[in-house]
Amino acid sequence: MIRVAVVEDEQKHAQELQLFLRRYAAEKSVDLSMEFFSNGLDFVSDYNSRFDVVFMDIEMPHMNGMECAFKLRQLDQNVALIFVTGMTQYAVKGYEVDAVGYIVKPVSYFPFSVLMDKVVARLSNVVAKEIFIQKGDYLKRISSRELWFVEVMDHYLIYHTQEGTFREIGRMKDMETQLCDYDFFRCSNSYLINLRFVREIDEDEVTVGDEKVPISRRRKKELLLAMGKFLKRGES
Repeated sequence: MIRVAVVEDEQKHAQELQLFLRRYAAEKSVDLSMEFFSNGLDFVSDYNSRFDVVFMDIEMPHMNGMECAFKLRQLDQNVALIFVTGMTQYAVKGYEVDAVGYIVKPVSYFPFSVLMDKVVARLSNVVAKEIFIQKGDYLKRISSRELWFVEVMDHYLIYHTQEGTFREIGRMKDMETQLCDYDFFRCSNSYLINLRFVREIDEDEVTVGDEKVPISRRRKKELLLAMGKFLKRGES
């Protein structure tokens, strides 16, 4: 699943991108989810790292696309960013925020599809672990790329995601072994966090997605080192 955000204040352009995304998904046989934002301020004010690619208009009210992009990079170093603009002079500044590229309005399908191919190629290099939770006839599949953190409580593993929480009987040690190669870090005995969704590290807690998780004092330094390596790898 490729999760797409479209930040565009003009409805006709947002609808055009929606049509192109659906056409691309059909032609390439990929699964896409889409969310739409009418301005940059709304997009970044409650942002969490749930998107794989962002299409960003440049000229918008409240906060223009370039300002929004700089703010976005403070929150998420890894999401693919594509500018949609009628003003090509902004293209050079795209390098400052590590944009994949830009497409000029009115948008045509060919340059759109070329940039989407680049995004898909980049995402294909990000390996994910699939976790299956089963209780009787119920089966839930969770990708490690969508998992905020894992909590252990009373012999249960609790999986925290954007969709909500899910749980099953299990051991944290086993889950840590499964996820150690997928950018997860054990920040305390009870919590295993996904570095991809870390928004803030404070004195004794870390904000992961929309939730705060306690940090073991003896693991704080290791967490900062792990986070630094993760961000550096994202910039390379």
